[in-house]
Amino acid sequence: MKKVKKLSPLFIVLFLVSVFVSACSGNEETSPATGNSSGDEPIEIRVATWQTEETAVELFNEAKESFEAEHPNVTIKIEAAPYENYMTKLQTELAAGNPADIIQVGEQNFQRYMDKGILEDLTPLAEGSFDFDSEIIPNVKELMQVDGKNPVMSVGAATIGVYYNKKLFDEANLPYPEEDWTWEEFVELAEKLTIREGDKFVQYGANLNLGKDWVEPFIVSNGGSYLSEDGSTSTGFLNSDATVDAFQKISDLYNVSKVAPNPAELVALKGIDLFATGQVAMNVNGSWAQADLQKNPDIEFGVVSLPTMSTGEKASLMYTSGMGISAKSKQKDVAWEFLLELTSPETEAGKMWAQSNLAVTNKLLETSAQTEDPYLGVFVEQLDHAIESAYYQNSYWGSVGDKLLAPTIQDLLLDPNADIKQKLTDLTTQIDRELKQAAE
Repeated sequence: MKKVKKLSPLFIVLFLVSVFVSACSGNEETSPATGNSSGDEPIEIRVATWQTEETAVELFNEAKESFEAEHPNVTIKIEAAPYENYMTKLQTELAAGNPADIIQVGEQNFQRYMDKGILEDLTPLAEGSFDFDSEIIPNVKELMQVDGKNPVMSVGAATIGVYYNKKLFDEANLPYPEEDWTWEEFVELAEKLTIREGDKFVQYGANLNLGKDWVEPFIVSNGGSYLSEDGSTSTGFLNSDATVDAFQKISDLYNVSKVAPNPAELVALKGIDLFATGQVAMNVNGSWAQADLQKNPDIEFGVVSLPTMSTGEKASLMYTSGMGISAKSKQKDVAWEFLLELTSPETEAGKMWAQSNLAVTNKLLETSAQTEDPYLGVFVEQLDHAIESAYYQNSYWGSVGDKLLAPTIQDLLLDPNADIKQKLTDLTTQIDRELKQAAE
């Protein structure tokens, strides 16, 4: 199974076709190279992505125009579609044996696409032009590699932490949370920051996201996990004492301390951002949220890492995606050259990724100055504490976990009388069965 390791954006250097041909001769289906980007033969490179927002369109066009100017015989075709449409289109093209040369892939598919031969290992292609081992932040590399192979070039990452409203802390005469704080300190602050008028909440001390992904770092920081290290089973892990205890602590936040709005209350508020409107003092959210908050003149906020549970170890979640090269591509060498143009910290397109994502290469971290930013710096630091999520341990966890664990989490956390141990034990049998069926 996958012991995920690392990936990175990179330096631009042309590749010699002969290196690839000699390295992979005799296997046309997976051979890294045919064609020459510096020759006269017309070449088309198709690039599939789900990023359709304005900034992403500009980024892809920047890379396309720059590359085509340097390689007159090459045409780059950007095929962008919203995520749901993208995945349907990609699966259709994969089934037909005609995927784009370069395809965007999310973390949940790194291992499966390598195991099924959908993606080319980029390591041989990168030889002499990009060093995954030295360029990528170590923990990111560990998480993104599959059995020592590099499935994609990262286009950046996102982590999660706690946003806090400085005004609400000041009004309560409370110190701001600091790094290395504990779950107990988090709960104590939340209790002091919760304001009620009778049965009505005027202000909540905290707000969590009860999605299975967002809960997982707390589980890990408490010594638990959803799956075994090799991703093969949930039995003995999802229902372990450490996992059950973490769920119980989160349940107590809602049912004992009563300092956070439950999902039903959030639905009734019809999408109102309670943190942005000053009705929540502390909010668990991703690195992407800081951009809009900085534009909000009505809130002064700070950011800190997630509180630690019983192990005292920091934990965060890393969302990421990358651009990989299809094993079916007949122009792998040229596709690799464009991949460098698209993601290298040396290019304008590569630098643009850092405008909306956390940089994962050492060079881009340095040039983007993200580590010095009072908000982004906290999230960059969390890359070192990103957990090996069940997403990375089993390619089918996304669909199976969404179907079975996600609804159960809300049920058991919001029911003060729930037998958490029994519910999770019952669930492991079903999860293990469906994970096995999905892999067959």
